[in-house]
Amino acid sequence: MPAQLRIFCDFDGTIAKRDVGNLVFAHFGNENLWWQLVRQWQEGKLEGREMWRRQAETMRLTAVELDAFVKPLAIDASFAGLMAYVRERQIPLAVVSDGMDAYIGRILAAHGFADLPLRTNRMILASDGSVQLDFPWYGQGCDRCANCKGLHVRRERQPGETTVYIGDGPSDVCGAREADIVFAKKALLTWCRDNGRPHFPFATFADVLEQLHRLEAS
Repeated sequence: MPAQLRIFCDFDGTIAKRDVGNLVFAHFGNENLWWQLVRQWQEGKLEGREMWRRQAETMRLTAVELDAFVKPLAIDASFAGLMAYVRERQIPLAVVSDGMDAYIGRILAAHGFADLPLRTNRMILASDGSVQLDFPWYGQGCDRCANCKGLHVRRERQPGETTVYIGDGPSDVCGAREADIVFAKKALLTWCRDNGRPHFPFATFADVLEQLHRLEAS
């Protein structure tokens, strides 16, 4: 088994089965504009903070509406198994996301994981339905993402620890660059393969847990 582990895990498309940020921002704002902004960000023509802010200006969303919208959204059923594993072994696990705390916190709490530390951007829902955003980590990392995940791996890892990163998308690349062990799927898997980054492919957290057990036994 490697040294004491510290795990960093993406949310949208990784813990949550779907990209909840895309769903929320497209549904409650100008959908056509949202996908234009996402495409510009993916092409490197727009930095992440500006993408979120422009769309937020088109949105109207209350806490009650957000509660109802995220309630039926599923997470990977095998995430509970990973959480049982890390809790039993007292392995730190933080959720890192370039998305927003308002929906991430609600979904995690609904599944019994309200205690998980979040490293995210912040969404404030005003009583008039307007949406305000805050980016507490901006400017401390790559500056392409609103919340660079590599920053959190660097600032939280401790001497003698083995850092693990789990993710699926373009915003996970910075986290994957910094971690010792990477679990990747979808766009992050493609990036790892194209760039020669050692990694473990996964489809669900059951695959992650199986590999952690193998490492433990080695």
